[in-house]
Amino acid sequence: MKKHYSLLLLSLLFLVFTAMTCDDDLPEVVKVTCTIDDVTLHHWNNAGESPKEPAEFKVPKEAYLLEICVSIEISEDESVSFDDGRYFSYVLSDEIKKISIFTDSAFNENFPAGSEVTSCFYNYPKTISDNQQSDYTANGQAISYVEQINQMYKALLTVPQPGEYRFRVVLTMESGETIERVSEPITLY
Repeated sequence: MKKHYSLLLLSLLFLVFTAMTCDDDLPEVVKVTCTIDDVTLHHWNNAGESPKEPAEFKVPKEAYLLEICVSIEISEDESVSFDDGRYFSYVLSDEIKKISIFTDSAFNENFPAGSEVTSCFYNYPKTISDNQQSDYTANGQAISYVEQINQMYKALLTVPQPGEYRFRVVLTMESGETIERVSEPITLY
């Protein structure tokens, strides 16, 4: 029985010591309100060791990646100084509720021209850039915290028929507003 009291006393001392040695030097987290400034779309060829820009806007259809790049603008009434050791958390004033991808050409027999093909894409699991972010909307969550530049990479799950494609990406915000961008044409072969 004494053995249990000794272990209990040692555990209690450990907890008290841990609580007393908390690091008070953690940087202050400052939430900065921001809005989406721009959305751009880029094509990537994932056929090699690492993704690269496609040559002549042609990509093997099984190696296609779509990059959705979202940049933000800090609200004018927010002052941001990176010199004082604070950590900034950028919070969208209007969260991204949904990201939808549409095709202008027939993808295959299940997805004719104009169809939503979001289900044919998934979050690319490997890290390509420091600004890479997961698309939480694919899991039913909203995107509310962002970086100044956010790159979401989407890889194809389905092999489409060969041809030239343009993808239309629609970001639906919590307020109901939408931001829509159409990609440059890309040939998938």
